[in-house]
Order: sequence, then structure tokens, then C-alpha cells
Amino acid sequence: MQPLPEVGDLVRDTATGRVGFYVGSVSGSVPGSASGSVPTGVSGGASAGGSGRCLLRPVHGGAEWEAEPADVQPATPLRELRARAAEINARSRRGLS
Repeated sequence: MQPLPEVGDLVRDTATGRVGFYVGSVSGSVPGSASGSVPTGVSGGASAGGSGRCLLRPVHGGAEWEAEPADVQPATPLRELRARAAEINARSRRGLS
């Protein structure tokens, strides 16, 4: 099993093509949220334990989503540059510089 990224790293979910920030790994879930599960334990460790899934946060905010650890890869430099620029632009529009 490949090691998971560090918390805050920009990653790509190859199953969906979405890019987001790595938040941590989900050790279990409970039925009931919009995505079908609510994390019961989130950790930011460097490896996934058992059937854990990765928790990712969209660059522009919004609902976090879960991804299989095997589907999470570091974002390419171009994707990272685009995501960071979009985040900076969004913050400047909100006046947060």
C-alpha cells in the first residue's frame, strides 16, 4: 500500500478526476450523510489502516468527499498551480487577501 500524503497536500482523486486537499483518513463511517457516511474517526497519519478511506476537501470549499487510498495521487505541478491560483483569486474576491 502506498503511503498517504501529508495533511494539507493537494491531491487528485483518479476515480473522479477531482482535485482537493488531503484532510486525513477515515477509519469508519456511519450511515446518514449526503455521501452515505459520516466519518467516525479522522486522522492525518502517513499510512492508511485497514479499510480506511481518504478524506478530501475541495479547493474552493464545500462538502468533503471520501476516496480510496489507491485512487489518491499527488496533483501534478500544473494542477497544483491552477488550484492555488484559483484559491488566491477567490480569497481576493472575498477581501481576505
